[in-house]
Amino acid sequence: MWAKWISGVFHPLVMPLATLVLVFALDPYLQALPEVFMYMGVVVLVNTLAPAVSIWVLHRRGYLSDLDIRNRKERALPFIIVLAYFIMTYALLVLSPALYIPLVYLDMWMGLMASIGLALLITRWFKISMHMLAQGGVLGTVMAVQAMQLVPAWTLNGVLVFIAGWVGFARIHMGVHR
Repeated sequence: MWAKWISGVFHPLVMPLATLVLVFALDPYLQALPEVFMYMGVVVLVNTLAPAVSIWVLHRRGYLSDLDIRNRKERALPFIIVLAYFIMTYALLVLSPALYIPLVYLDMWMGLMASIGLALLITRWFKISMHMLAQGGVLGTVMAVQAMQLVPAWTLNGVLVFIAGWVGFARIHMGVHR
């Protein structure tokens, strides 16, 4: 039960939203421009809900045997759908005339898309853990913002590494990655 709870709380679709909140806490630029944070927050929230609903619909229609997408052969379509949502979001962020989104955050979104694209390729041959990929993305993004601001947050980094280990252990305990 605990493993399923950990796996759900730190689900890959929730991690971009969690990352944005952490980045907001670390970046004085975003704190000074809350409208940028709010805009990015809405965009990320949509990118949390839309893929979740899409995956649920795929499951309900029988394209996925379970919501954890344990079968490696079933993973390509959800990956493509999530990647498509993220590409559309990137286009919205780049083309938005209303707000200036700093290049560093656009680059981070590009990194997110690249990691999903690579995971899509890798999953053809090996089952890659999206939960762990998401944990690495959170830690990498938070550390990048710390490097930009020249303000390390060692305790936060330690907590994020601990959470990543906890999530990995939970996934193994659930028997999802054998």
